[in-house]
Amino acid sequence: MPDSTSVSSFLSDPVELVKFIGGIVGIIGTLTAIVVVFFTKFLPWWRTRRDRRSLEKRFGAELYLKAVIERSTQYYIDPFCQVLDPAGAEEPRNLAFNPKDNLFKVVNVALHHPTEYRYLILLADSGMGKTSFLLNYYARHLRQRRKKFDLALVPLGIPDADARIKEIANKNNTVLFLDALDEDTLAIVDHVARLRDILALTRDFSRVLITCRTQFFPKEEEIPSETGIVKIGPKAAGEKAQYVFHKLYLSPFTDEQVQAYLKRRYPFAQRRRRRLAQDMVQKIPNLSVRPMLLSHIDDLVRANREIKYSFELYEDMVEAWLVREEGIVPGLKKEPLRQFSERLAVDLYVNRKRRGAERIPRAELAELAKSWNIPLTDWQVSGRSLLNRDAVGNFKFAHRSIMEYLFVKRFTAGEKECCGLEWTDQMKKFLLEMIQDHLASNKPVPFDASVADLSGFVRKLRSKALAKLSQNEVILMLKQQDFYDVNKYKIGKGLAHHYESYHNNEVVMDYATGLMWQQAGSENYLIYKNAHEYVHKLNQQRFAGYNDWRLPTLEEAMSLMEPKKHGELYLDRVFDHKQRWIWTSDHHSEGAAWVVLFRWLLPPPPC
Repeated sequence: MPDSTSVSSFLSDPVELVKFIGGIVGIIGTLTAIVVVFFTKFLPWWRTRRDRRSLEKRFGAELYLKAVIERSTQYYIDPFCQVLDPAGAEEPRNLAFNPKDNLFKVVNVALHHPTEYRYLILLADSGMGKTSFLLNYYARHLRQRRKKFDLALVPLGIPDADARIKEIANKNNTVLFLDALDEDTLAIVDHVARLRDILALTRDFSRVLITCRTQFFPKEEEIPSETGIVKIGPKAAGEKAQYVFHKLYLSPFTDEQVQAYLKRRYPFAQRRRRRLAQDMVQKIPNLSVRPMLLSHIDDLVRANREIKYSFELYEDMVEAWLVREEGIVPGLKKEPLRQFSERLAVDLYVNRKRRGAERIPRAELAELAKSWNIPLTDWQVSGRSLLNRDAVGNFKFAHRSIMEYLFVKRFTAGEKECCGLEWTDQMKKFLLEMIQDHLASNKPVPFDASVADLSGFVRKLRSKALAKLSQNEVILMLKQQDFYDVNKYKIGKGLAHHYESYHNNEVVMDYATGLMWQQAGSENYLIYKNAHEYVHKLNQQRFAGYNDWRLPTLEEAMSLMEPKKHGELYLDRVFDHKQRWIWTSDHHSEGAAWVVLFRWLLPPPPC
């Protein structure tokens, strides 16, 4: 211990005092940095690693592949949710959460609520994180020391989902998570019947949460509430026994959530890449809508090209994957692998009912691989692969939307197996975006979209002729469809068309309605009787390769009416402007058919 003289001299020397204080501050700063790194870096990393191992141990490769678990837990950001109560909901006020409420907190409240919250359905578009939420919720449940209930998670896209549900013990005290109703092969055939079967199968569970794509149900009101299970509590006379499906919708990421993800994905040492990623997110709003796409931000940053449509994001992801796989396996070439992947996507979708899932056994895959010269025996799919393999060797795509994108790419290449099938909503979106991209670039659409299933994504117009259509009914139709008419409905905005000419400009395809039109019509003036003979002749000659030509209904014909003149006519210039009017198959009285005039100075033609 220094004597008092040494201490006084030390305190009186400013240089020594500054050094001493600086040393203390340095030590405190170092300790603070260590604490900050521990709580902000090491602890989250350790928790994520622990969660991943817990999930892998619990599910193995039979239910969720290792790569899926890794992507779902790494850099995970808690999502928000919102509730959109449909008209006629039983008690809309019962579950009114703020659009920025944390989904974990909302589900916790719902799972601990009285019996009226027994059934929940979590809805979101493809790639928004439904499966990731369930896996992360399950992992956090495993962390809890005192559990108020057991939790079970079963993906509905596997063949033995029902058997696994039946095997679950202690159902009365178990909350059941059912993942991806839209991937259930039986639900794809008949979602109403399948849902009833599921509800009967789960009647003994404490709570049930089902995830599904928003667009899986044809209409908002078809998101079902009737289950056929007895309703607990009083009910009004004549009311059917039912539970209520309380609907939660995953909200798109906010700007703050996107930034939080990028900070986790790119720490301070990678701040240059973080800036590039931030610029990419600013250019591509779709990235924040779908966290699945955000997880592939690295591939998109490297591509660094102008992107307008979501299909272009998948294009870049697939391209980056093909380049990686080509570099891993000697002799594996990118183009054959691309063709193989597209063909595999079609095979998985076409044969999903036979296999009971969108997976393919290794033996069947080997036959496809052999035909495309893919060395499957040497091919090791990595954690960043778009293809996954389960414990028994079945292959599937890492995300269903990747399979859907490749399916559509195969369709655009002329694959006939893609035709005559009921497409998913995501497939339809991809195809419509590809069409819009070609039209916006003034390029011809290099495939026949008329044979694709675009139901639900085109304006459905009445195709059956009416023997008597009154003036009042016509005016009502114009208002309902918002069609322009210079006399009857001047405020009509008309239809936003997506026209494309085919067969040397003989026909015009309107992707907005799914209707194909003759571009020029008849050369001569025709009365109504001769118009039918003209159509009959077109079918005999198989005009433009088709034999199902007919006169349009008034509703279909009025869809062509433009709210502004193009030259002399209220008709787009993609059509021959010698065609100033057209007959329709609808009649307003016996012997008098409705006609559409694209130039209103003309007198109506006689029948």
